[in-house]
Amino acid sequence: MTWETTIMAGSPRFRWGRIVLAVFAAEALPILLLVLVVIVYSAIRPAGSRSPEEFAPLAGNWVGPIGGFLATLLFAWWAARRAPQRRLAHGAAVGVLTAVLDFSLGLLLGGGGAISPVFFLSNTGRIIAGILGGWLAGSLGGRRSTPT
Repeated sequence: MTWETTIMAGSPRFRWGRIVLAVFAAEALPILLLVLVVIVYSAIRPAGSRSPEEFAPLAGNWVGPIGGFLATLLFAWWAARRAPQRRLAHGAAVGVLTAVLDFSLGLLLGGGGAISPVFFLSNTGRIIAGILGGWLAGSLGGRRSTPT
């Protein structure tokens, strides 16, 4: 038995691979949803209405926070449901890391303008969604396994 096995033998496994995958999926899904909303809008918009370029930021103010919350909840639950232990911690990790990624991308791609309150609220919602997803994974069960 190596020293790594000895150290890890007493501690529960933290599934970082699932967490990282969940973070990127929770960030990508609302973006894809926004693209879909803008494509549908451009296909059905009446003459004289806003252009898709004008519509996209307005739709993003709704799709981003709501879609981000729901996607983070879904993927936090997914990441935590098969964890042998500490499901709430798995969900919270997804929520916090998704919020950090979203906030970082917003700062980098935002052009240096003022940060809107909706942006802070959206990222706070992602943290709450992650915690809720981890809690649901523990409450609703999932595949229960014993740590080895």
